[in-house]
Amino acid sequence: MHAMMAVNLLHFLVIFCCFIEARSLRVLNKTEIEQLSTTGCILLGLSDTSPSLTSLLEEIASVYKEEKTVTIAAGSRDDITWNKPGNGGKFAEVAFYKCQPLDRSCLLSVVHRPTAEPYTGPLVADQLIMFLNYHCHSYRKAGGGLESGGILRESLLAGQYRISENEESCSIVDSSLTKSEFFWSFLSVSRPVVIRDAINKWPAMKKWSMEYLREKYGLKEIHVKITQDGVFEGVEAASLWPGYSDSWIPERVRSQLSFPELVVVRPATDEMPFGDFLDLVSLGRNKSGASSYLEYSSIPSYLPALESDIETLSFVEDLLERKHLNIWLSDGDTLGKLHFDPYDNLLCQLSGEKHLTLFEPYDNRNLYEAHIPEALLGYDKKRRKVFRKNLLQSTSMVMSPVDILDPDYKRFPLFRKAKRLQCVLRPGDVLFMPAFWWHEVQSYPDPIQHRNLAINYWYAITHYRAIAAFHFLQHCIGHW
Repeated sequence: MHAMMAVNLLHFLVIFCCFIEARSLRVLNKTEIEQLSTTGCILLGLSDTSPSLTSLLEEIASVYKEEKTVTIAAGSRDDITWNKPGNGGKFAEVAFYKCQPLDRSCLLSVVHRPTAEPYTGPLVADQLIMFLNYHCHSYRKAGGGLESGGILRESLLAGQYRISENEESCSIVDSSLTKSEFFWSFLSVSRPVVIRDAINKWPAMKKWSMEYLREKYGLKEIHVKITQDGVFEGVEAASLWPGYSDSWIPERVRSQLSFPELVVVRPATDEMPFGDFLDLVSLGRNKSGASSYLEYSSIPSYLPALESDIETLSFVEDLLERKHLNIWLSDGDTLGKLHFDPYDNLLCQLSGEKHLTLFEPYDNRNLYEAHIPEALLGYDKKRRKVFRKNLLQSTSMVMSPVDILDPDYKRFPLFRKAKRLQCVLRPGDVLFMPAFWWHEVQSYPDPIQHRNLAINYWYAITHYRAIAAFHFLQHCIGHW
């Protein structure tokens, strides 16, 4: 009988201990708080809280157990840095950390010190869930299930477009594309698409001749990018540059770089009247001695009257938030090397052709995304020569070190796995290119006008699509 009682008691203790373990809060130390706050938010019960509050936080933790960007835990008051000294943190029972992404804009001093604010709302489950959903962009409800918004978001994220094995070219549709078709078939799933003849009726298609642009803005000072060979933002060996040595990068920075021996080559720049730039475009690279490019230059800032010659595309009207409207003009013999932009992009071709190679943004290991040091070209106006000017104390994280035209598979073996799409833009066509899609752009001149002319719209991206792009919080330009 005593043996039976002992077995039953042991059985009870095992069950009880398992229950306590399942419901007990994880205890975070200062280092864990610093790490977790870079990828999500934290609700932290302080070590001297009451048993009833601990029980409430355990309940909330069970609600968010499937939410990777929300952590419910316990911690020590001594490990907390409050965002505002004297704001009530001394008496708070619960601390809240917003998501505070690691700032890698300065690689020389990557220090992450997250700060907390005291939670001052009602200590009841419904209010805490509402608070966390609002501040952490989550959609949980009591019991741990998803609200309708969360179900929709998960469905959209699960349906993000991926390049299939036998797919080689961008989807192509005609200009009858509706807003609903664009949203559900392309925008919501981050799928590139070429819309044929979408801007054929724009006044700019006929008005923007070289003569018209010269008459309208010939005296306007503009900022021009220049290279010798028409290649813009390529990557090459740092050892080719003046000032290079094994110690040109501080060791604290070098230790964080995957390719310290490479540099992204930034083009030379020059200020000149628009009319002089048009002369260089007309001459072409062979006669002018260099390749001049008016790239991503703001139309509202530099050439505002031109905006009246373009029209909002009906399939995006009131659907996207415009951030930038740019003009791109060159002699048509340029190559923009592989990179990405953190905006949804509508690229509108007016003259000449652009041939784009696109790669998915979802597994950037294949493209070796990393901080890469930068270098700057110079331009000698008298000799019309471009030269290697100097190495910069900055890095870029939007360029790939892989030369897709002549890949070094020994150095970049994962590039073999990268899937690509080819997209061709002719005059009148528009390409929708979702944010973070990698792209390399080869331009070709119009055979009569001997130029390549395009404009593009950059749009803000919505929250759920930013998450779908995988590295929403990681892209930045760095320096040391």
